[in-house]
Amino acid sequence: MQQRLWHYAVGLLLFSSTMYAQDAQPPKGKFSGLMFGDYYYNAQMADTTKKDLNGFQFRRIYFTYDYAISPKFDSRFRLESDQSTNSNTAGGKLGVMVKDAWLKWKNIIDGQDLIFGLSPTPAFDISEEAWGYRSLEKTIMDLNGIVSSRDLGMDMRGRITDDATVNYWAKVGNNSSNGPEGNKFKRYYGLLQFKFTPQLQATIYGDYDAEAGILDTVSKTMKSNDGMVVAGFLNYHEANKYSFGIEGFYRTMQNSFYAAKNTQRQNLNTYGVTAFAWGAIEDDLRLVGRFDYFDPNSSVDNDGNMLFIAAIDYLADNDVHVMPNIYVQSFQQSNVKANVIGRLTFYFVFH
Repeated sequence: MQQRLWHYAVGLLLFSSTMYAQDAQPPKGKFSGLMFGDYYYNAQMADTTKKDLNGFQFRRIYFTYDYAISPKFDSRFRLESDQSTNSNTAGGKLGVMVKDAWLKWKNIIDGQDLIFGLSPTPAFDISEEAWGYRSLEKTIMDLNGIVSSRDLGMDMRGRITDDATVNYWAKVGNNSSNGPEGNKFKRYYGLLQFKFTPQLQATIYGDYDAEAGILDTVSKTMKSNDGMVVAGFLNYHEANKYSFGIEGFYRTMQNSFYAAKNTQRQNLNTYGVTAFAWGAIEDDLRLVGRFDYFDPNSSVDNDGNMLFIAAIDYLADNDVHVMPNIYVQSFQQSNVKANVIGRLTFYFVFH
């Protein structure tokens, strides 16, 4: 009887130690997320019906699950919610959409990763990270709808040089953002990143948007409606101390508008430039500034706008930011008032 009890005790000890060893292994999956929003007050608005409107809002909520399938495969599933008109449900409630859903095959070729699924586009992922204040505003191309932040397709990205000072990112996607494909045409993206020093980096970006032909009602012929974007970004930064950046882009969309009645279609040319800077004046206090100029159609006079953002970023914690800021958007049209918005922005991360 005693021997039998001894066997049971040893077996239980071995089982417990095995379970402990399994529990001690690093987790393969991880939940994380972030939220940011504001209390805002519209001091002046181009749309006068929105003057003096104020309230609390969420502008982004992320809930992310990252899972390491194996040493060679990573995956991500991310949900997003916000209170923008396009994201709300039919009943006006907070809507939820799939933001990311991708599989990464790491080192499919030495130093190169293959990504399949709904994932970021190369257009401004690097510049947004350098800007560091998506909680205040999107980068200029994202803000003005030049390139979507996500596309469903396939990516190859990795290093060109052994020391990873020159890297590339190539992608082919549906050009339907988070939605399903609606035609046979695709968008082709490419980016080169140059890390001149640990502080200084630059990117060169381009994409080609293949589209169906479009009818010119004057010439009664079908014409190309393809589009192309080129952009450049330069950034100097030191982690947790400061970051300065400038980014510019130019987009052309073939035969996309009529300049006047009874004239043939013309190319729509759009361009913009942005400059930003932030710097830490204390460990828990930063000053942030940004200026954008955007011209939606270079063939039309006085249709551009300018954006100015100034903020104080108080780091209540490494993952909690409180940012009083002013947001001013002015317009070249003389009869249109500027949008002047005061905000108290809250940003926090959980992981």
